[in-house]
Amino acid sequence: MPSPIISLENISKHFSSPNGQSIPVLQDISLAIEPNQMVSIRGESGCGKSTLLQIIGGLDRSSSGSIFWKEKCISGLSVDRLASLRQNFIGFIFQGSNLIPELTVLENILFPVHMAGKKQTSHRKKAQFLLQKLSISSLENRIPAALSGGERQRVAIARALILNPEVVIADEPTGNLDEKNAAAVMALLMELCKESHSSLILVTHSMLFAQKMERSFGLKWGKLSAHSH
Repeated sequence: MPSPIISLENISKHFSSPNGQSIPVLQDISLAIEPNQMVSIRGESGCGKSTLLQIIGGLDRSSSGSIFWKEKCISGLSVDRLASLRQNFIGFIFQGSNLIPELTVLENILFPVHMAGKKQTSHRKKAQFLLQKLSISSLENRIPAALSGGERQRVAIARALILNPEVVIADEPTGNLDEKNAAAVMALLMELCKESHSSLILVTHSMLFAQKMERSFGLKWGKLSAHSH
């Protein structure tokens, strides 16, 4: 059996209220995700799903517990070290596409390459391939303001996959889309993750999308529970 690509051991997170009270958000969460596995997490708004994803992705720290990327504990690492490890390991897709307004579609897709200090020329072919797979080749020189919501999310998917990450973290990636666009974007995301052998961790409100994953979990009152399909 392969070693987990990401594992969480007894992760808890609490915030302090203005009067000094401790407010629990996540409680004692343990989870192991295998390479190439697709996992969904559902829950009501405000239940801590995004906080959990940020901890998994090293963007936030847990109050207690340990998180491992490929058996390496990242819990105590510096922000710079985390950023360095994350570059080729995790690709993020958010509910809002978070594209850079001044850059073209192609420049947005290649932006992680620039940030990683790699040559953009060597990644252009991968960018063109993704543009084609996502049916947005004709849009490569447009800026985000000239795109529809569905087109922007396709660009966000391409940007997340440009460095061949081993894990894709998607936080409500179809939350701002209509039903038809949402279904198309989700199908493309799953297809591309399968093709690139990336694990997918999906936070979604949609029962339909959650059930398309190999494993699905619910988050309620800060606790994670497995759902049977």
